[in-house]
Amino acid sequence: MELLIMPKLKNTKNPNYRKLTEKVEKLGGATKATNAQLERLFNLQHIKYVMSIEDQLKEDKAHLLLKQNTIETLEGEIKLKNRKLSQIELFQRRLAKKLNTRATKDEGDYKLLTERLIEFRDANNDLYKKNKDLVKDNYELTRAYNGLHTLGKFAEEEGIDIKKHNGRLPENSKWEFEQKHTLTEGGKVKHQYRVKPKKEN
Repeated sequence: MELLIMPKLKNTKNPNYRKLTEKVEKLGGATKATNAQLERLFNLQHIKYVMSIEDQLKEDKAHLLLKQNTIETLEGEIKLKNRKLSQIELFQRRLAKKLNTRATKDEGDYKLLTERLIEFRDANNDLYKKNKDLVKDNYELTRAYNGLHTLGKFAEEEGIDIKKHNGRLPENSKWEFEQKHTLTEGGKVKHQYRVKPKKEN
């Protein structure tokens, strides 16, 4: 995936990191300002700071909740896979008992059951690998989410107004844009996209 970072626009405001200093200078400097003026200025800045921290905490809490929900979903899938694995192992043990009993009776049946046991073992190994891949995918998903979150923060810090550029997307223009993603029985995802002119009122 290739990421494009839009250049800063001329009318984008640069953050002013000297607001407090400028306000103190307007009062005649820290030595000339009265204690009441400095205290009022301090309280105002403190309130703004606390509000910005609360906003950030609220946003971080939403991101953490989303991550937690994703992790819980993946953990549920892993538990289900582990349950299936234990059922296969139990079946293998039962099959092994039957193999030992029938081996003394019929050499031909013993060979056939041995082949089946090998098939089940291979299936078990395959499920084990898939389980490991699920855990790996979970890590990749978390890393990808963290990367997107960091990129979004970076865009905000760089003054990039993402909402402003949303109007340029096909779904927000004079065209109607529809998309549909369907998981087929074969395990593949079928993607459908439609673009047609919007009906005017």
